[in-house]
Amino acid sequence: MCTSGSAFRCMNNRVVVRSLVTPDGCLVAMDDGLVQWRPHNGTNRRIKLDAIATVMLVVKGPTNRIETAIIGDAQGGVTFLTLPLLDLVDKFTVEGGVVRSMCSAAPSETSFLVATQAGQVWMVGPNVPGRGVKLFTYDGPVSSLRLHNSIIHIQSGWHRATYSMDGSQTMNIDGTQPFTHKAQQRANRRAKILESQQRSGDAPQPLMLDLPVVA
Repeated sequence: MCTSGSAFRCMNNRVVVRSLVTPDGCLVAMDDGLVQWRPHNGTNRRIKLDAIATVMLVVKGPTNRIETAIIGDAQGGVTFLTLPLLDLVDKFTVEGGVVRSMCSAAPSETSFLVATQAGQVWMVGPNVPGRGVKLFTYDGPVSSLRLHNSIIHIQSGWHRATYSMDGSQTMNIDGTQPFTHKAQQRANRRAKILESQQRSGDAPQPLMLDLPVVA
């Protein structure tokens, strides 16, 4: 659940750019890189990141309570923080610019899929070879992604695609095609109407006879 940044204003003219509401509290990211945890019960915690947060996830631990926050930022960083203390656990960096979306890549919640503005999709985590592996690059920014039955589902605007974990594409759907087809149908109908009107204009007009005026 996200909250509009205009609803929050803090000291030093900070503005909320991202917020994530959980049963235990609210995770808030400011426009200067500050991240704050506001629990329903307890003390507020804060930490300053190197860049503005663009995506936020929280992960439950073995006790079924939220224990970790995963934050993607505008410089391609992916930061792991503990909750509720906001201690830094680890940080990864991917290529491709702004992090646009993330999701878990393993049941153990130790590795994550990260998608960027440039369309690159990475897997990052402490147990991933080299701490990060680029799986594939999509032709456009990836606005959302999820993993289901080892298939990666991504969305970029009206376009959707699926990839296997080895990076090979298995499906690509252009969501604009139905609109393009309907637009072509409307254009064809307009062309027929104009053609009909033009033929009617070119046809000889019927001779109008003078009728007597009845007093």
